[in-house]
Amino acid sequence: MKVKLTPLNIVSAVCLTAAILLLVNKKQTLQVTPDALVDLMAGLSILAAIIAFISDQIFRKFVLGIKKLWIVEGVLVIFIIILILIIKTSTH
Repeated sequence: MKVKLTPLNIVSAVCLTAAILLLVNKKQTLQVTPDALVDLMAGLSILAAIIAFISDQIFRKFVLGIKKLWIVEGVLVIFIIILILIIKTSTH
C-alpha cells in the first residue's frame, strides 16, 4: 500500500501532536487554563484528527489523481480556516 501525503493527513498529524502535547504538558498548561479545559481541548484535537483521517479516506475514494486530491483537500482546509476566523472575529 502506497502512503500518499495529503493536506488532511498533515492536519490529522498536527491535531494528534497537539493532543499529545496538551496531555503530556498538562502541569505547565494548567498554570494558564483549568484542568477540564485542557482535557476538552485534547479531546477535540483527537476528534478533529479522526474526522480529518476519515475525510481523507473518502476523498481518496472519489478523487482520482494526487494533484486533484491536493487541490480539493487544500481548498477544504483553507475554507475551514477562513470559516473559523470569521466565526472567531464575529463572536468578539
